[in-house]
Amino acid sequence: MSSATSTSPGISQLLDDRYRVEEPIARGGMATVHRGHDLRLDRVVALKIMHPHLAMDEDFRRRFGREARAAARLAHRNVVGVFDQGADADRIYLAMELIEGPTLRARIAEEERLTVRAALDVTAQVLEAMVAAHGAGIVHRDIKPENILIDPHGVVKVADFGLARAIGTSNSSASTTLLGTVAYISPEVVTRGHCDERSDLYSLGVVLFEMLTGRQPFVGEQPVHIAFQHVHEDIPAPSTLVTRVPRELDSLVTWAAARPVEQRPATAADLLRAVRELQRTLPAAVLDARPTPREAPEDLSTGEIPQLTTPLEEVVSSLDGDPRAFPVGLLGEAVQDADGETVQHAAAEPGSAVIADGETEPGSDAPVVDADTAASSPREVALRTPRARRGRHLPLGARRRSRAVAALATLSLIASLGASGWAGGDWYLNSGPGADRTIPAVAGSDLADAEAVLGAADLTTRTVERFDDTVPAGQVISADPSPGSTVKKGTAVEVVVSKGVETFPVPALTGLSLEEARSTVEAASLELVEDEPQYSETVPEGEVISQSQEAEALPAGGEVHVVVSQGRMPITIPDQTGRGGDAARSTLQDAGFDVSVSSAHHSSVPAGAVISQSPASGTGYRGDTISIVTSLGPEMVTVPDVFQQPEADARAALEAAGFVVAVQYDRGDPVFGLVYQQSATAGTELAKGSTVTLTVF
Repeated sequence: MSSATSTSPGISQLLDDRYRVEEPIARGGMATVHRGHDLRLDRVVALKIMHPHLAMDEDFRRRFGREARAAARLAHRNVVGVFDQGADADRIYLAMELIEGPTLRARIAEEERLTVRAALDVTAQVLEAMVAAHGAGIVHRDIKPENILIDPHGVVKVADFGLARAIGTSNSSASTTLLGTVAYISPEVVTRGHCDERSDLYSLGVVLFEMLTGRQPFVGEQPVHIAFQHVHEDIPAPSTLVTRVPRELDSLVTWAAARPVEQRPATAADLLRAVRELQRTLPAAVLDARPTPREAPEDLSTGEIPQLTTPLEEVVSSLDGDPRAFPVGLLGEAVQDADGETVQHAAAEPGSAVIADGETEPGSDAPVVDADTAASSPREVALRTPRARRGRHLPLGARRRSRAVAALATLSLIASLGASGWAGGDWYLNSGPGADRTIPAVAGSDLADAEAVLGAADLTTRTVERFDDTVPAGQVISADPSPGSTVKKGTAVEVVVSKGVETFPVPALTGLSLEEARSTVEAASLELVEDEPQYSETVPEGEVISQSQEAEALPAGGEVHVVVSQGRMPITIPDQTGRGGDAARSTLQDAGFDVSVSSAHHSSVPAGAVISQSPASGTGYRGDTISIVTSLGPEMVTVPDVFQQPEADARAALEAAGFVVAVQYDRGDPVFGLVYQQSATAGTELAKGSTVTLTVF
């Protein structure tokens, strides 16, 4: 045991005479993390020591140990390694990999908002960890920036895999866990207390939103207010709060954090593929853009421009950044802003760049693109008019001549904005500039629904079926191109539809030897698992007594549990010698033996007591026979009359009766050699073996 006795470990204390507890690193609602040193392996570790009120809960200790062992088996580059788990008096602890780097929470606090590239990189590495953990049957349940660490080399490490499950099942900490992570909690956990792998994806979607915007999607004065919003409100797109977030990334965030579980990615691998696709296809300028908060748009007057069904101010106010940014090539001719200033002279010619005063700069290779617009849509170019140039107007006549053009241009602008979704509000619209179409998210939906959604987006469907361990039969596993991708109208989308879990019949194994059972199970693409062996009075040693798997079929790799016989159970034989016969018989029978009883006279063993037992010790098996001999007491014999018989005849008669004979000569050498006195009266009974003394004269 440790030399420390306090329940709150401090500097230089030891745990299990192995781990030196050093300065505290962090403290949470369930544990305190200390820097530590493994004296046995001479390495620095992180020691997570549970708070005493949790350590006193025996159920928590048991579950904690089980889940900690599961987490220790999860060896992955993006998971904080668990080296050891133990208990020292009333302290239970984990020895973990020490990450010398900040948490994602600290990085967000320092940078406010991450670049698109950095946010996608962190998300991809967390998903790598999730794929490994979910594949091992471990659901994290507590994905949040505090549990995401970044080492000095930029490697993302997810902490506490498996611990959330143990903590979540502890009555003493369930409410604390819920309140502590309510900003990232999925709706189904709030409403049903249920979570699966897709709940982790929801939490990661919230984390990605926070990396891009610098804030959580839902805030409130009380945790219950935030939980209510998770249940009743859709997570907003990041681009509604910040600029430079591409439409495809908006779609990814809202897909991962969709309120209905079935509308989220089916697996972490599906979401990881979508993230990798964005990392590969988004332009470098978009990936390296850092989102900035949106400012309230200016209140522009419509001046003499005719009022339309949708006021120009409302349309312009939905644009990214400066409210006077217009798409190049949509307006044509001269267009005026509310003050009458020319903001665009004509559509840009190829090989020229539109500049602020309406002129073009020959020799440019591409239109001048402001960073906000490049981030929000790489395929569109926006024009900004610097504030310093406002106030330069066309002559009054020119203004009047351009009113009709301006009105038509405004209508064109409204139509184009409505079609392209520049405001970033609804990225599920299935249209875009020209004939482009955006691939909708169909994973998790029924095939008929997916076909209807794709058809409504002017896309065709090509179906491929395959078995899947997690997606129910008939539902869509994935689509190619991936959701959020932009394709041409009429493009065929390959939809992979689940055939459900591929199953294999479970063979009958009872009565087979262990090796025969293993070969049979492996031939069926299943896995044999030996449960604790048992003794059996009927099944020979090494053969299968029973199999616990009651299902008729299991998926590939499914576990078939068997119990193997250890043969008959050996029973210790208790020695009953000297005990009363009835008690001895009862004891042996209660131990599982059959008892054979016989009786015999014994000169020293009292009547009814056990004289002997066979076998008297060692071990036997249930149903074996143990023989015992009980005493009848000493055997009584009638004393013969040998008075006046010759000494030799008298001795012979007494010895034949079972007595021991002693002779005495009270007058020296005998004269006649006849018995004139015997110590036991003739006709009486004495115990056989008793001594009878003869007096001879």
